[in-house]
Amino acid sequence: MAIATRDAKVGQPLPCVRKIIKLENMRLFSGWPVRTMHTDWEIAKKSGLPAPIAQGLMSQAFINEMCTAYFGKSWFETGRLDVRFVSFTVPGDRITVGGVVKEIESEGEAVRLVCDIWCENDTGAKTLVGTASALID
Repeated sequence: MAIATRDAKVGQPLPCVRKIIKLENMRLFSGWPVRTMHTDWEIAKKSGLPAPIAQGLMSQAFINEMCTAYFGKSWFETGRLDVRFVSFTVPGDRITVGGVVKEIESEGEAVRLVCDIWCENDTGAKTLVGTASALID
């Protein structure tokens, strides 16, 4: 069931999603046993990284989870997503996925809710930023 309505207000938060980044999940996402900087400690260290880093699309999947909860079916039919990966996540990071309505635009008989969206770690550092929007009848 969607949360978004035509009565949404600028500043309204989207439902937060929280995830703990686990190496086993990173490996599943990246097609283990393929060894890359996303799945292997040694390769990550040789690449100058502190640990294996989660693929950015993993964070984007978390964004899609939040947007599906907020927009419902409309996310799949009219959703738009524009993201930038600004930092990485490593095993053990706890990620909070959030968003807030920033604009409400008329589109014919519907309105488009445009939202700032992000992923951030426990230190408050953003790892993904962008916008998401969908039409609400």
